[in-house]
Amino acid sequence: MAISMDIVDGVLNVTTTPTDTSENTTGSTSLGKEAFLKLLVTQLQYQDPLEPQSNEEYISQLAQFSELEQMQNLASSFSNYSSLSLVGKSVIVEPGISDDTSSGNQIAGTVDYVQLEDGDAYLSIDGSLYKAKDLVTVLDDTYLSNLLASTDE
Repeated sequence: MAISMDIVDGVLNVTTTPTDTSENTTGSTSLGKEAFLKLLVTQLQYQDPLEPQSNEEYISQLAQFSELEQMQNLASSFSNYSSLSLVGKSVIVEPGISDDTSSGNQIAGTVDYVQLEDGDAYLSIDGSLYKAKDLVTVLDDTYLSNLLASTDE
């Protein structure tokens, strides 16, 4: 996707156009940190010198951006740290389901430990690490033991 910006009568206009319509891509429609900062810098560069925006408006925009960034970081941290409660639980994971590369194979087992790497949580099941984002089901141990007992009969 190409982003173009132009100034018309002192107003910043941002337009987006797809660069290749033959390829199916996935992504977010929201602005990321880099795009926000580029827009802010462009807005500063092309503001009307006879009617500049006040400092309060820029500080307000930066405060809102900073608040949004902190909320995103908190949500990510909460998601990763909630994985810690899975230690000792019986779970089912499907590797690749979080990034659409799943082969359909599911792995069941008990979470031995959780490892946090580069902002992502990984579940250790039978000596192998799986992304916590690939988690499909958490099983109650009583339910699982009753299920196994009923299949043995």
